[in-house]
Amino acid sequence: MSQWDASPKPRPSSFPPPPVTGVVPTGVLPTPRPQMATLDFDDLPPPVSDAWPSRANAHPTTPAAAPLALRAPARRETTPAAAHVARSRAYSFTLDSKGVPIELGSGRFAKAYLGEERWLESKTDFRREVVIKVLQRGVSDDDRLRFQIEKELLERVQGHPAIISLYASGEGDDGAFIPVSIRDKVENDFLILERMHMSLEERLKGSRARGKREDLLACDAHDRLFRVLDYMIPIASAVEYAHLVRNISHRDIKPANILLRLPDENLRGSTLEVRVADFNVAKLSDDDVSFEMTRLQTVPGTLFFQSPEQETNILEILVNTQQGSTEVEYFEDFYIHIEKNDSFSLFNRTASYEILYADRQRKRIILSRPYAEPPEQNVRARVQKSVGRPADIYSLGALFYYLATGAYGNPKSLYDALHKFIEYEGADASNTIEDYLAHEYSVIDSMRAPKAGSEGAAVAPADRFFSYKQYLDGNGDLIDARVMKIIAKCMIRNKPDSYCQAHDIETRGISDLVGNLIELYSVYGFNPSARPAQLARTRGASFRPRWRALSRVGGSISRFFRRLRGVFGGHY
Repeated sequence: MSQWDASPKPRPSSFPPPPVTGVVPTGVLPTPRPQMATLDFDDLPPPVSDAWPSRANAHPTTPAAAPLALRAPARRETTPAAAHVARSRAYSFTLDSKGVPIELGSGRFAKAYLGEERWLESKTDFRREVVIKVLQRGVSDDDRLRFQIEKELLERVQGHPAIISLYASGEGDDGAFIPVSIRDKVENDFLILERMHMSLEERLKGSRARGKREDLLACDAHDRLFRVLDYMIPIASAVEYAHLVRNISHRDIKPANILLRLPDENLRGSTLEVRVADFNVAKLSDDDVSFEMTRLQTVPGTLFFQSPEQETNILEILVNTQQGSTEVEYFEDFYIHIEKNDSFSLFNRTASYEILYADRQRKRIILSRPYAEPPEQNVRARVQKSVGRPADIYSLGALFYYLATGAYGNPKSLYDALHKFIEYEGADASNTIEDYLAHEYSVIDSMRAPKAGSEGAAVAPADRFFSYKQYLDGNGDLIDARVMKIIAKCMIRNKPDSYCQAHDIETRGISDLVGNLIELYSVYGFNPSARPAQLARTRGASFRPRWRALSRVGGSISRFFRRLRGVFGGHY
């Protein structure tokens, strides 16, 4: 394996020039090293960026391609040694019995095919399945740029176990790399990714393998929560790493972008593996990097899981502007979300101004700098919402709600039900998510009626389909208030106890979310320290309920034996 450190430090002059040739053509590779066109990825120069993690196998970029981001080389305390080793890997499409590539999936601008990786210097002719993601022909310029964005940002977020691994990327020099049957459909522009079994969406719906469909509604509430947390905690942990370590926002978290490797039924120790994938609409926030493509005019998302600022990314308003003033008067009477870090501009004007805040009492938008253009009255302007870390936190809450309801509830219906509380801007101390949910659940509790054939109580049938339906799962059972609190703190982003504020693009609230998800194991009687290694070990109050419960059980057993001794006169 290559020992290069992927950093901006230039290679020492003593390094011999690497041999660079084309991509291995489609077909089965013989055991000896073939005398054919290959692309020796590990012999390519390392990428010029100190934002990429140091790895033994630095991911390649095409030498002729211009870099998407430029950063001044950073000074480092260490340098690579002059002596080095290089190992080559070859990639090719996997063909079916008819010689046609096996398609795994298709998106808006790319297709994914089954491929094979082979280690050319391997003693055992090592091979493994990979995914070759290639750009489709005829896509728009924006989508073509997004594919390049994904190459760049996916390299930057490498290093976390819950983020899809990137093995290579670039453009093939050998046209034979693309099989003949699909050359009219795709271009020779690719990503080589690790192979997973299916997406979370396919797992829940059974669209790929009906026999492996997971029916969350078939589980009781406690078992379902543990299953959901097995998905949610790795996903939230990966987003935390992207936000706080790599300064990248995903902006399209949904079940289709979560990939799974299912446990091997023949291995007792095999576990579920979860990966966050598809960073093609991600955003990089870095003052040292010129990366304008992450600021495209539109931010695609998926309706049920995208944040409000993605759903309505551009607001059209009627305004008056005054040259030299930082205030813009607007004339909308309804509640509109205009926050810090949004941008203001007039239609058909190129100048854009960052917004500091909106004064709803005076109906003024306050800009970060004075308006420089000639004054205009009664003109149409647009406010473009900033989409960053808060959007990811909202999407995580929406995903958690969807899974907690048994892949049944619509997150948008929940958000609509919460919207009146979101619009309430009172300064009273009770304007918090915790107080709001306490009130909602107390109302629901007052409506509880005996359930036929059961000693317990349930929400009255008449109320299941009206005011409080959003608090019920797919079986009609009430969602635990502690679970709903975490969901609401993600989706409501303007209260004192929210995980973040909708305008705070530098928020670190994702860490609080991850911590609360892990603590749910304690709440439901499971010790987080017994979970797999990707979970952080926590100490303190999180474990006390569990130990108190065990103490109560021990006390009950002691009392039981004392009563027995009394019954048998101390001879037991």
